[in-house]
Amino acid sequence: MKQIITLLIGIISCLLITSCENDIQGLYSGEHAIYLSEYNSTADSVTYSFIGKNREQDTVFLNVRLLGNMLTTPAKVVLRVVPEKTTAISGSHFEVIKPFYQFGLNTFDYKLPIILKKHADLNSGAFVLALEIVESEDLLVAFKEKSSVRIRFSNIFMKPSIWDATLAPVFGIYSKTKHAICMDIMGRPFPETLVAFNVERNLWRNFGWQCNAYFKDNIVMDNDLVPPARILPWF
Repeated sequence: MKQIITLLIGIISCLLITSCENDIQGLYSGEHAIYLSEYNSTADSVTYSFIGKNREQDTVFLNVRLLGNMLTTPAKVVLRVVPEKTTAISGSHFEVIKPFYQFGLNTFDYKLPIILKKHADLNSGAFVLALEIVESEDLLVAFKEKSSVRIRFSNIFMKPSIWDATLAPVFGIYSKTKHAICMDIMGRPFPETLVAFNVERNLWRNFGWQCNAYFKDNIVMDNDLVPPARILPWF
């Protein structure tokens, strides 16, 4: 019986390995290819607000990852605006996307810069810039489902895209009123990416305790709720 079970496990393992190899070959041919490592078809948004930042423009970096061996010569990364999903205006709300960007040597990651502008339009609502990496003369697209991203940006309080998954355990349920008060307590904006949070993870946890203590000691009403209700401490 043990021999039969061992044989069956071996056969199943071979089938799984063969299936995985076929899947990888279907996605990646061995040539240099790239993808957006932090985004996918179900979590493709970056949220950015100029609130709390004393600057007229800022840069959002998209992490482009290389699949395959490191490059021996610099390669072109081509990015296109997806017009049907974009409400931001090129030149007014963001700097014109370049014909190509350059992926350098000795690295598997490239921080592709997208420059956002603090236009007066952003005071009244959020705008969307939808982008997609496309095949260039140097680089293929590794995974279609990880080739696009939407950047939502404004000059108003907006719930960071990482709040529910990352910030909620530290700062509780989101509220614009809580957002504003916490920023005053911390003296800085919330992190907008998981990478930024992880760089100072312990600091953000300490901020979470400080903000929680404030709402424990003070009765603060959240007027965004109907009817208004107190913002309760979360620890």
